[in-house]
Amino acid sequence: MKKILIAMLAACCVWAAWDAIRPVEKYVVKATAGEGDTLWHLVGDTMQREGDRRDIREVIHYTKNISNLKGGLQPGDIVLIPIEVQR
Repeated sequence: MKKILIAMLAACCVWAAWDAIRPVEKYVVKATAGEGDTLWHLVGDTMQREGDRRDIREVIHYTKNISNLKGGLQPGDIVLIPIEVQR
């Protein structure tokens, strides 16, 4: 039983190490806000489509900063969404 637990622990460590060293691809997706769009929906839809698995609140924070969004989202606003995808 002890050997099985040690083998499982070793396998978990190897998996975690492999996951930590996978390359991360970083890029920005440009989106234009339409009537009725919210930042939450624009960012969430883009993250899902691109495969970004980070917390949406973190990405919204960075999106506001790089897009210079101070108030509410207006139709026609250009939104720059930073995406990070592990390959």
